[in-house]
This record gives sequence, structure tokens and C-alpha cells, in this order.
Amino acid sequence: MLRYLSPLRLVGRLRSFALLGVLVVAAPWPASSVAQESQARPPESPPDATAPPAEGSDVRARTRLVRRSATAVTEQQASELTLTLTVASSRPIQTWVRTAGVLDGAGKVLTAQLRSPDAELVKVGQRVRTFSLNSRTQMVQAKITRVTPRPGGATVEATLAAAVANTGARHLMEIVTERGPLLSVPNESIIEEGDSRVVYLKLPSGEYSPRTIHTGITGELYTEIVDGLEDGDEVVSIGSFFVDADNKLKGGPTEP
Repeated sequence: MLRYLSPLRLVGRLRSFALLGVLVVAAPWPASSVAQESQARPPESPPDATAPPAEGSDVRARTRLVRRSATAVTEQQASELTLTLTVASSRPIQTWVRTAGVLDGAGKVLTAQLRSPDAELVKVGQRVRTFSLNSRTQMVQAKITRVTPRPGGATVEATLAAAVANTGARHLMEIVTERGPLLSVPNESIIEEGDSRVVYLKLPSGEYSPRTIHTGITGELYTEIVDGLEDGDEVVSIGSFFVDADNKLKGGPTEP
């Protein structure tokens, strides 16, 4: 049978339970129990240098950029990945000089001002792609027809292949210049990691070895190789990131 407690008696009993809890928590732990626990606990040993690394350090070790001396790719993998090789050779490197020009009243000639060192790269006869800033989807071909040197740069004129309406807007000009021929590889062959640049060189064994290179001029399609490759070396152009990922996953000694 349930007993009815008045509010005052109920509060009194709750206070008694609270006081009993405080006494239990504040009671000191028996010294004998502490001593027995200390004797039962084995002494801590210093960390073993030969023990496997902790989970966190193991993750860092797996993600560290470590390369093998070479990695193998089967013919089937190369076919599935459309792995493409390109020969390092001397070729012209195209760079684009970008500037803004003003169209004449007839809508036929663009005039622009260039500063050094870009001015020294522009020559008569070079191709130009032009876009109106009001309509960048419409591209018009042109050619450089005059270069007039001036202190610190040059004034260049480009004649359009077809006249366009002069709306008063300026026109973006992309002048295609060529430098070289220079030893170069495609831009997509180069993998950048911090301050280093790496390509994958095909070995006579059919494997691909990471090779650190030093580069010079970077063009729209090709990059100059200053050191690290020789004329005739074959490097991976399309698929280099797959080869690089496979090489890192396998781990191994770093290529010097």
C-alpha cells in the first residue's frame, strides 16, 4: 500500500539522502586498499623503440610523399588509362602576351601599348586572338602588322581578319609568341610538389621512374627543361598522376 507523504516530510527525507551522499563521497579511501592497488599494478616500462608506431604516426607514414625507384604498369592498365608517352625534344615554346587594345574608327586595326619584357617578344606577323570586352564569346583573328619601339616598351598594331563594329569597348588581345626551340615536355607531364617538379621517365625495363627536373620557360602547352632530362627521353604525359599515385602507395626509397 502506498503511503502519503506531506510536502514537508518529503523535503526532509530528500535532505537526509543528500547529506548521506556527501558523507560517502567525503569519506577517505582506506590506505590498505590504495597500497594493494599499487602493488597489483605492474610498473610502467619505457617505450620500446622496436615497437610498431602508434595509429596516428602510422597514418602520417602512409601519407608521406615517398617514392619507389620505379613502378610497373601493365599493357592492359596502360590501355585502360590511355597512358600516353611524349619524347623530350627541342621544340618552339608558345607563350601568350595578353593586353588590351583600342579599335580604330574603321573597326579594322587594334592599337595597344606593351611594356618590357613582353614588348621584346612581339614581332610583325605573329597571330593574335581578339575579344571585345562586351562580347567575349565572339573571337576574331588578327595579325601583328606594326611594332613601334618606345622607351620602356612598344606600341603594337594588329590588323583584324574582318572588320567589326566599333562600340567603343576595349578589346582583349592574346598575341601568340614563340621562343626557342628549347628542350621541353608537355605541361601535363609535370607534377608539382612544393618547390620540386617531377616527371615519370620510361625505363628500358618498361617501368616508370620518378625524375626530379629543373624548368625554365613555361608556355601554353610545353615547359622548358633546364636539367634532369635528355633529348629523346620518354616521359608520361597523359596518366602521370596515376603512375605517381601507384608509386606512392607502394612506398620505397626516394629517387635521388
